[in-house]
Amino acid sequence: MKQLVEGFIQQLRHAIEIGERATVTFAGPPYANVVLAGMGSSGVGGNIVQSYVADKLSVPVIVNKGYSLPAFVSPNTLFIATSFSGNTEETLSAVREAMEAEASVGFITTGGELLRMAQENNMPHIVVPGGSGQPRASLGYFLVQQLYLLYYAGLLDDTFKTELSQSVNLLEEQIGSIKVQASALANAFQGKLPVLYASDAFEPVALRLQQQLNENAKQLAHVNALPEMNHNEVEGWQCPEKLFGQPVVLTMKTSYDHPRVRLRMDLTKKVLEQKKQDVLEVEAVGATLLEQMLYLVHLSDWVSVYLAELNSANPNTIDSINYLKGEISKV
Repeated sequence: MKQLVEGFIQQLRHAIEIGERATVTFAGPPYANVVLAGMGSSGVGGNIVQSYVADKLSVPVIVNKGYSLPAFVSPNTLFIATSFSGNTEETLSAVREAMEAEASVGFITTGGELLRMAQENNMPHIVVPGGSGQPRASLGYFLVQQLYLLYYAGLLDDTFKTELSQSVNLLEEQIGSIKVQASALANAFQGKLPVLYASDAFEPVALRLQQQLNENAKQLAHVNALPEMNHNEVEGWQCPEKLFGQPVVLTMKTSYDHPRVRLRMDLTKKVLEQKKQDVLEVEAVGATLLEQMLYLVHLSDWVSVYLAELNSANPNTIDSINYLKGEISKV
């Protein structure tokens, strides 16, 4: 897994090449909404894209993580399904509903049933490499191709291309610092419950860190966003007192945080420190929203593999996930 994390920068470069070479045409009408469907790493890629395009698209974008679709899906919907294997049962179910609703459907996959459906129905699709065998190690492919499909559908302008290129350059420049920070955070997380806070726009990035800690380091973690956390969870830091000291809080800060959210982060830190709770902070680097998102994503991935080493965990295995898939497939 460490080699795959090391290859993330090159993956982004390759993903851009794939997107540029894609011959994708959408023949649908002007879109009233966009649905990004996927589970796990495919789903969190959609969450990051949803947050990134929030101020760029004139239509609403939702991320669908489940078997069924909302009733508003119609011929005026752009539906993008992402699945590493192409056989994710929740995503396949959602695709069938989208096709029944006559939505414009696009696919991102390595193969499987999704690719068969796309080819059989002559639907827009982009095939990404599957050699890693690890969906969570393919986030760069998923995220970049979702942006390209939005671009080819006429919803997103080409500014993202420049920002992607700048992001690759930034990660190359910052990789040494990223690894040092990641190692320190992994040591702080060992034997603790990481509690991850970010602004609402960067909650998907905190979710990516949670998922990587779960799958790679085999460790639980918790995520919430500000300002919402200030309206409920902050009050929960009272009971049971015997658990205090077990969590370690990480606040992910960025220059895109609303000034009032930044103030709330600082005040929340004071509240938690009064309870003798450790509060760590990390500041995103980059000139654009996409740069800062990808900086924190890459930092998160390194934290997870370093923590896996500390936990003596095998980051390449997902026995519990495979068990669940196997048992569900029998029913």
